[in-house]
Amino acid sequence: MSLTEMFASLGAPLKNQRWSWGAERSEDAVVFLRVWQDECDKINDRRAVRITANSYFADKPNNLGNIERLKHVELIRSGRTTFLIMCAAVDPKAEPRVISQFNEREVFIGGAIIEHDGDTWIELSSRKPVSEVRPNKSP
Repeated sequence: MSLTEMFASLGAPLKNQRWSWGAERSEDAVVFLRVWQDECDKINDRRAVRITANSYFADKPNNLGNIERLKHVELIRSGRTTFLIMCAAVDPKAEPRVISQFNEREVFIGGAIIEHDGDTWIELSSRKPVSEVRPNKSP
């Protein structure tokens, strides 16, 4: 399964396969974000992952992926349920990054928003099987 297929299977198809880093599921407004394994850290004794890269994108105001990400962050701030799809990069220093693999069996449940070193992070509260977060299909 590709990452694009993963988002679609969750009922949150990516708007654009080239630059979308997340999506919103229309039926219940759940936000799904792609996040990077190497951008996880412990902040104030809580496991978290970075969801913005403000200094990197400061001189790239028209980057469509970042624009969409900032909208998703605002939705999360407003209280939306958030699930995170953990990805590993072939080379974390490469630009653009290429995904070597992602966890297609489970998602992380996003917890509290944490502001740290000029970026927004989200707490990794626990994991949930993908089968439990797929949309309900009525017969």
